[in-house]
Amino acid sequence: MLITLRKLKSKVAVPKTEVLGQPQLSSLFLAVLLCASCAGTPASSPASTSLISPSFSHSLPAGNGLVFIGVAGRRSDPKETIQCALEDAARRVAIFQKVFGEYAVESNIGSGLLDYVNNIYTSLYYDEGGIEQFAGTLRFNADTDAIELENSLIIRAAYPGALSVPVKYHPTYSGADKRPGWVDTPPLEIEGYETAVSHSAPYSSLSDTYTNSYHNAIFTIIRNINTLSRTSDTTYQSTGSLFGYRSSSDNVMYSYGTLTGFYVLDTWLDPKTKWVWTLAIAKI
Repeated sequence: MLITLRKLKSKVAVPKTEVLGQPQLSSLFLAVLLCASCAGTPASSPASTSLISPSFSHSLPAGNGLVFIGVAGRRSDPKETIQCALEDAARRVAIFQKVFGEYAVESNIGSGLLDYVNNIYTSLYYDEGGIEQFAGTLRFNADTDAIELENSLIIRAAYPGALSVPVKYHPTYSGADKRPGWVDTPPLEIEGYETAVSHSAPYSSLSDTYTNSYHNAIFTIIRNINTLSRTSDTTYQSTGSLFGYRSSSDNVMYSYGTLTGFYVLDTWLDPKTKWVWTLAIAKI
């Protein structure tokens, strides 16, 4: 059954995303630096599996189109589940067009035994308003392009587009679990693109694990291209200290950047650990 998603009836909220216009450094990150449900589309039931084959999980460009993976947790209505997975794939198309990301790590180390704080802040900005437009061009065959796994639905949706530079890279796989070679030997560069290998430990749902691994790939590239750091040491008087003084060290690392053509070439779900690994490329 061939499905073309024509219209989204509602939006699925994604934390920490905003419409991408002319991005500026957000007040959240500036402060850190300075201060130290879905509508249904008819479809047949997808196949259930415990191991994703490489032919399904890789998303290398095929024919005259690009392949985008969409993942959604299972709903009571199968039609609703498929629609949400299609929306997730459409969101990835929007990010492919252009995405601005911020990533900051703030750590504070004091002289006391438990005086340690480590905070991570992340944010992504892209054109959410374009999701409906991109969704209208996605093509998806429910009979061959969907599988059920870990109470989630994973789909492959085709989008009529192309990479700015063709990719000749083809992953290799080994073992019973079809482990990709890029997991242990990440490629430093693919056809001139910035390249990232990211992963995510299991979340409460497989869809969240896929999303987190996907986002981590974006932040990996951004950290590689543009990172600022600041360190400050402070000594202050304290009546609770043996010598009357205590020290504190504040460290901030902040990365930001705009990516175009962010595209996932391959994804691997480790069947033993349930970690999700992502291989992605982008232009800066």
